[in-house]
Amino acid sequence: FLLILDLLSPSPLAPLVTGIQSLTWNYIMGVPLLLLLLSSPLLEAVFDCAPHETTAFIRSPRTRLAGTPVVVSTAGHDLTCAQYCRNNIEPTTGAQRVCASFNFDGRETCYFFDDAAAPAGTAQLAGNPSANNFYYEKTCLPGVSAHEACTYRSFSFEKTRNTTLEGFVRKSLNVGSHEQCLSACLKETEFVCRSVNYNYDSYTCEMSTEDRRSKPTHLRRTTENTDYFDNNCLTRQNRCGSSGGNLVFVKTTNFEIHFYDHTQSVEAQESFCLQKCLDSLNTFCRSVEFSPTEKNCIVSDEDTFSRADQQGQVQAKDYYEPICVAADLSSSTCRQQAAFERFIGSSIEGEVIASAQGVTISDCISLCFQNLNCKSINYDRTASTCYIYAVGRADANMKANPSTDYYEFNCESQFGGMALCTNEGIRFIVNTKEPYTGAIYAAERFSTCSQVVENAKQISITFPPPTVSTDCGTVIRDGKMEALVVVSLDGVLPHQVTTEWDRFYRVSCDVSMDKMVKEGSVVVTTLYEAGTAGTQVLDVATPPPVTAQLTFLNQLEEPLEKASIGDPLILSVTSEQAGPHNMMVTECVATRVGGFGDSAPFTLIENGCPRYPALVGPIEQDFEKNRLKSDVRAFRLDGSYDVQIMCTVMFCAGPNGCPVSNCLDSGTNELFSSHGRKKRSTALLVEGDSQETLSAVIRVLAEGEDLSDLSSLSLPFNHSSSSSSLSDDLVCMSEAWFISSIVSLSLLCLLLSSLIVVWGLHSMSSIPKQLPQ
Repeated sequence: FLLILDLLSPSPLAPLVTGIQSLTWNYIMGVPLLLLLLSSPLLEAVFDCAPHETTAFIRSPRTRLAGTPVVVSTAGHDLTCAQYCRNNIEPTTGAQRVCASFNFDGRETCYFFDDAAAPAGTAQLAGNPSANNFYYEKTCLPGVSAHEACTYRSFSFEKTRNTTLEGFVRKSLNVGSHEQCLSACLKETEFVCRSVNYNYDSYTCEMSTEDRRSKPTHLRRTTENTDYFDNNCLTRQNRCGSSGGNLVFVKTTNFEIHFYDHTQSVEAQESFCLQKCLDSLNTFCRSVEFSPTEKNCIVSDEDTFSRADQQGQVQAKDYYEPICVAADLSSSTCRQQAAFERFIGSSIEGEVIASAQGVTISDCISLCFQNLNCKSINYDRTASTCYIYAVGRADANMKANPSTDYYEFNCESQFGGMALCTNEGIRFIVNTKEPYTGAIYAAERFSTCSQVVENAKQISITFPPPTVSTDCGTVIRDGKMEALVVVSLDGVLPHQVTTEWDRFYRVSCDVSMDKMVKEGSVVVTTLYEAGTAGTQVLDVATPPPVTAQLTFLNQLEEPLEKASIGDPLILSVTSEQAGPHNMMVTECVATRVGGFGDSAPFTLIENGCPRYPALVGPIEQDFEKNRLKSDVRAFRLDGSYDVQIMCTVMFCAGPNGCPVSNCLDSGTNELFSSHGRKKRSTALLVEGDSQETLSAVIRVLAEGEDLSDLSSLSLPFNHSSSSSSLSDDLVCMSEAWFISSIVSLSLLCLLLSSLIVVWGLHSMSSIPKQLPQ
């Protein structure tokens, strides 16, 4: 029997076999070590994920695991601790050690355990933990990728025990485990799953479109065996839900969350710090702290909701919270400054112009945005009641009120200003309450018609008639002179990179130039059509290369024909000869095709890592569809309708394939994984490796423009013509291959000619001579 077990020991059943062997010997020797069997080999199997599963973490706040940790490490913060535990590595020595969970003190110290809390393990949670205790438990999520499980963050879900969120269940499923429930939430495509309730007795999984922060009054304690989970994998694009909405910041001066410093950086001004929060990849940003004097910026996944008893006044530090509002922020200095300033425990006196009961502060702020006369808000926290006023604290009295917070609206400036018709042309004026840094320019004419400002409160630019100058692209149509203006709000450099966060305004004046036209409205979301073409780069005497194709797809996995700026796209790299583990993207660069003015390349992926995660996400291996892919937000470069994206793909020979790159998030200085790689020179390629440069040309059209407008641009080809000078079947090759191909064809032709001559001579010699009679 023991011999048979020895033969089975190399199989995947090794831990179980080892346990049975130990049990058999102990039984033979009369020493019952069954407890040792249950506590060692099987426990290790519980916390090793299968190949189709992704290792992730579930965090429980204000909780810690009781017992003695196997390792204590001052690792820095929870993300580093999670990486060590995920890979079963001991931080102090680098040795392999089973890790099932860890405690985090909220500052820098982690306590690693080889056991987990029941029912996943055998340990117990400690009683009366402090507010700075966080418990992280390793779990295996089936059927989701590492990117879907946001393993670039320290945890994927946050659990609240014996709790449910009522009233917002969008879908209910019966599943086999809470891991399957969490995976279903991450994979949901019909709506944004923000939270789940899971009943361990009935195996019921309830997915909700709201969470405990957006609907706190609907959170209930329960005696049923049910836990509540917050989805921590939401992104900047979907954190406000599929119904729409925008993020605005609420500022509280001289305020902080105590004893919790997460990701820090130094930023020159407030707007840059707020942008770090919006772009943060490794941290689900729920608050920001900024010191105007020290320029220290702290991005945190905690807020005043989760740390209600760990907050207070502090000098020389301001606190900001991003809040989802159901409002159009087209006049949006709110994107570069705090939309509201909060005064805790205070209220304003005056006439109420609107009110609402049973609402959250997010709902209240949305009502203020929708009311043109709103200047300030009183929000009663205990009664969940909102009061809107047409005056601010400069024109009314304030008083102390412990149950109420006062919010003053800071977005009073008419961002987008107005368009004045003058003798010189259309004068576009922007007035802001807070200093603005960015650019205003004529669409497609950044190099010849733009105004770049820094910390300015008023910006103006004049668009001359086309009879005076064509630099600004003004046109006269239907008796009106029109200009298309772009206000750069995204913080992306160079400013002429147009993203979904910029604003387009179409302004017009009568040709008589004697009337004033009010603020232009947002009328443009640009469209483009995409085509693909592959360019091969080969060395001399290289054997037939592994080829790939670069394509753009929509969210339905359909080849892309048209899209709008900001639309979610899929950048796909496929190859018939190589799988996703044998390919890696080293570099992607976007360049303008044709157009006016100077053109600067815009690097999307450098050394295998995305430079702007908000535009281009990490490169993922998609084994289901046998490809590499990356989530991309549609954009264009000012000055041309066409953008060419060129990506260098390297092919790695051998069963091990290409290694994974560790990329640094510029917003948080944290590492995340991407299936790209630092670019190597051709001379350094490993034998059997090769690389290829792929390109895709994208045409971008703005709403209101027609194809006749394209004649004003110097374009290398015309997509609308059936006789395009650039064929979709165009094949590019190196000079050496071209010359060798010509020589080979010439030799082939010479050989055929020789054969024809020989055949002709032979035919003539075989004809019998006719003698005269």
